[in-house]
Amino acid sequence: MKNTSKNITILFFGKLKETWKTSELKQTTQADTIEELYVELLKECDEEPHKASIKAAINDEFVSWDSAINDNDTIAFLPPASGG
Repeated sequence: MKNTSKNITILFFGKLKETWKTSELKQTTQADTIEELYVELLKECDEEPHKASIKAAINDEFVSWDSAINDNDTIAFLPPASGG
């Protein structure tokens, strides 16, 4: 299933909305994992957020950076929680 196009929705929260200048993207991607998608997305923004502090989710479930992306998934990138 490598190198197949996937139509996905990407959601950005918190400061990441400012980084990518949007809260939602509809995108076709060749990326197979969250990591590959993130690298692809970095080409579209001016500054690179600190990846180690970002959480990723697929279809409302937190996932690791090597998790597989499937067609029609909704991917969310969330900044670190602040406060206490």
